[in-house]
Amino acid sequence: MRCIDAHEHAHAAWKHAGKELTMTEEAPAAVCDTLIRNGYLITMDTQRAVYACGAVAINGNAIVAVGRDADIAARFRPRRVIDAKGGVIHPGFIDCHCHVAIHLSRGIIPDHPTPQAAPFSFADWTNHLEDEDEHIQAQIVGLEMLRHGYTFFLEPGTVYEPDAAAAAAESVGVRAGLADPYMWDVSGGPQSRPSTTRRIPNDAKRAFKVLGGQLARNKDPDALVRGHVAIYGACYSSESLMRAAKDCADAHGVTFTMHHNFDQDDAKIVDERYGGVHNMVYFAKRGLLGPNCLYVHMNIIRDDEIPVILDSGMSLVWQPGNSMYYKINANFKPRIPELIERGCNVAFGVDAAKIWTFGDLELLGYLDASQHGHYISAARIMEMRTVHAAHAVGLSHMIGSIESGKRADIVIRSVDVPEILPGANPIQELLLSGHRATASTVLVDGRLVFLDGRSTQVDQNTVIAAGRAMARRVLDRAGYIPRLPWTVVN
Repeated sequence: MRCIDAHEHAHAAWKHAGKELTMTEEAPAAVCDTLIRNGYLITMDTQRAVYACGAVAINGNAIVAVGRDADIAARFRPRRVIDAKGGVIHPGFIDCHCHVAIHLSRGIIPDHPTPQAAPFSFADWTNHLEDEDEHIQAQIVGLEMLRHGYTFFLEPGTVYEPDAAAAAAESVGVRAGLADPYMWDVSGGPQSRPSTTRRIPNDAKRAFKVLGGQLARNKDPDALVRGHVAIYGACYSSESLMRAAKDCADAHGVTFTMHHNFDQDDAKIVDERYGGVHNMVYFAKRGLLGPNCLYVHMNIIRDDEIPVILDSGMSLVWQPGNSMYYKINANFKPRIPELIERGCNVAFGVDAAKIWTFGDLELLGYLDASQHGHYISAARIMEMRTVHAAHAVGLSHMIGSIESGKRADIVIRSVDVPEILPGANPIQELLLSGHRATASTVLVDGRLVFLDGRSTQVDQNTVIAAGRAMARRVLDRAGYIPRLPWTVVN
């Protein structure tokens, strides 16, 4: 098998490796289940090694060898060979904040975020969901992820029936993190959802009772779907609930996540609740921050909160699209680009797919940072989608890079799409100019779940048709007709 050399001059900014692999001519070839060959291999290991013509050997669900194509091919006798055809090979991307239960509300929630333009809210949508609707949306999320090279999503505790979302993720073959649904015990924040969500209303007794229930999923070390701890956000949770959630996460060694400081109203409410102190400073004094904390949005960060965030070792989820969509940055400069430069662990989350989807946030973040005087390189963005995201969700030991001993969550990009041309800088082209559905082949946990742009686990057309029908059913239940700009003739 001859490696094509379209990318061999594209690695000036990244270290190429391969010399560390040594072998003797007498060494017998070992059997492996799968050998991925002939690709531009971006490992994201600690050395950020890149192989112009690389290969990966897989046994079961684990990676057993990584290196130059010729070296790895000589060492192994595979049961199956996957030819990357010179395409980019990279670790599966990780999304750290995805509301799967409102994913198909896009287009229904208008593109102008005002009450007048958007009379139909997320609460209106979720109030009319049934378990099957959540299952279908989670399947759509899984298929959409695979098309864009994603293999894991973290759901922040906003599906009514986690088992429905778990079954959907498993059926498509993607990883997921799930938390107990709708953990809140305080009303009166900027959102009305704690008082208007009919199925799980604001209820402190219920929240403390179910806290940590999803962690039972972690008993199986090979489970695709795992549990973490989440509360809806500090605006909608008492300090006692926040403390209980953080303690639960600490005791079980998992991530604790919540929405926080989405906008100035959010930040003001929490500040005032705790005596006017900037809330992140207060949380630090109360021992509520730590390396397993993953706070989402954080569009409002004040000067005295920067050092406590950095000192805590916590991670943040950045959704630059939201700050633009709601014009939050018009009055308040985003601080996350500054925190990235100062070493804070930051990852991306698609949140609710209002006018974007998987793969769009990288470009939005790049442009948002540039607009405010910062530069985030494509290489840094690659880290944010892989190793930094794996750290944020507490799974660095399993996923996020292509290294021996880690799980085989691997994406091969197509070479047949113009968006990835000219091949001069594959990382930049992948994340910025070519940030679209260019995944050709995807393995998750060593299983081939996506081949030639199609799911191998479910009938893709059937799932898509089910998603379309499901959205119509929800709208019928709600009695809502989406507003369209022009008259549609039937």
